[in-house]
Amino acid sequence: MGVQLLFVWLYWELGHHDFMILWLSASFALHLVELSKWRRDRHSLSALDQCRDWHQHFTVFALASGLLWGAAAVVFFPHDLFNQGIMISIMVGLVAVSVTLNPVHPPASVTYLGGIMLPLMARVAAENDALHWKIAGMLLLFSMVVLFSGRVLTRNYRRVLQQRFENETLLRELEAQKNLNEEARYRLELANAELRQHEERLESMVRERTSELRQRTDEIGLIKDATILALSSLAETRDNETGNHIRRTQHYIRLLAQHLRGHSRFKDFLTEENIELLFKLAPLHDVGKVGIPDHILLKPGKLTDEEFEIMKQHALLGGNAIAAAESEVNIQSHFLRIARQIAVGHHEKWDGSGYPFGLSGEDIPIPARLMALADVYDAVSSRRVYKHAIHHDEVVKIIEAGSGTHFDPDIVAAFNMIKHEFAAIAEKFCDAVPDGAQASLI
Repeated sequence: MGVQLLFVWLYWELGHHDFMILWLSASFALHLVELSKWRRDRHSLSALDQCRDWHQHFTVFALASGLLWGAAAVVFFPHDLFNQGIMISIMVGLVAVSVTLNPVHPPASVTYLGGIMLPLMARVAAENDALHWKIAGMLLLFSMVVLFSGRVLTRNYRRVLQQRFENETLLRELEAQKNLNEEARYRLELANAELRQHEERLESMVRERTSELRQRTDEIGLIKDATILALSSLAETRDNETGNHIRRTQHYIRLLAQHLRGHSRFKDFLTEENIELLFKLAPLHDVGKVGIPDHILLKPGKLTDEEFEIMKQHALLGGNAIAAAESEVNIQSHFLRIARQIAVGHHEKWDGSGYPFGLSGEDIPIPARLMALADVYDAVSSRRVYKHAIHHDEVVKIIEAGSGTHFDPDIVAAFNMIKHEFAAIAEKFCDAVPDGAQASLI
């Protein structure tokens, strides 16, 4: 409204005062109405219909404001060129400023420009001389340039606004995605915490169950060992042999197995596990003697041929007892198979002249071949009620003589390399001899 006051002040002396006051009042009234409506509606433009009503209202206001200035140009147009130039400059400046300051509403800019420039160009042309025709043409050219510049400015401004809205939309989307990610991360952390707790519970359960399983496995192992010792002890109660015979044969067979474990013929079978099984199962080699009658088993002298045939049955009796246990549990037990091979086959000979089946060579299971040498060494080197103990060197000669006939030659070769250790075991677990017996040996 300051421009209207400046305009009135400049042309007060050149125009009709009543018209000046009337024009100024109309301008003030128009701006007051516009300002009042703007203050009332600026915070309520949310619905599309409200924005459309404001668009129409603003376009009408721009047209009315432009026509007021156009009317001033027609009514108050001065006669001298100097004041005419000042008025034209004011009008041109208003148009330029309106287009520059209002790029967001092209209809208002166009109607405002038309309301001012059309009456102004008509009034300038009405002077009807060459100079004023040129000025009118320049004003027309200026109007076209302003309209084109306004379109470019509006397009650029819209692009900026669109980019701003897109950025704001993208920012909101990013913020929403960030919130979703935070929520997902929080849920994932909760899930991970639950999984960790579940994993810890499972690990604790596994540790407990593993401990229980290990304890039961150890118990089963101890029960196996106790069962073997109980069975072998039962056989001993009906035989003249002593408990040290069991301990010695256990150590003999383990010593042989450990020495042969790198041999090409034995390495596949003689694993650490199987060597330990051989040590534990060796006491069962004579378990079948439980089924031999006492008058034969305990006979102090040499057995007759008939009695020896009955004695030979102890190998089958022991094997059948273990086989019966195997069928009872209804599983193929590696443990029981080795026990059966020892009990049945420890009297088989390499050349096939042994019993109970007359097996020969590689047909004799490895556990039986090892047990055969360990049992013969202990039987020959130990004292019995019906014979004296034979010296270690003589026993070695007997074993060597049996290589390829009674024993596997490779096992005899291994025995020769560790024969002094056999002697040490025999001495460590020697039988206690009564004084009278000791005197007879001396």
